[in-house]
Amino acid sequence: MAELHVDIVTPSSLVFSGTATELVAPLWNGEADLLPGHALYLSLLRGGVLTVVGERGSERFVVGRGFVEAGPERVTVLTESCTPADQVDKAQAQQELKDLEHEMLTVNGFDSSAFDKVEERRERAQAVVELP
Repeated sequence: MAELHVDIVTPSSLVFSGTATELVAPLWNGEADLLPGHALYLSLLRGGVLTVVGERGSERFVVGRGFVEAGPERVTVLTESCTPADQVDKAQAQQELKDLEHEMLTVNGFDSSAFDKVEERRERAQAVVELP
């Protein structure tokens, strides 16, 4: 069976490096299912749940924004943040989501960078809340 080499990298560490038969990533224009043999591809990553399917089953990670570079044999995910799904706190994320949604209403509409920062944090909190 064909496999991909997958690296998930943050500014501070290599979070995951291994083989996979499939990678499902939350991209800016929707979810992508990347398989071995994929054409060369570069896309923006949005905050959400990234799933690596391999010999150890499905491993989920909550990721922040970044980039995904894919090719026939390799996928590299560069992201600002990445946490294994089994290490997140859903109750804390629910409260954070409420706080961030309120904060989005009060952010100065002329300061798009401040709004983007809040929106990115909201994407991650929403992903945690929606984890099964």
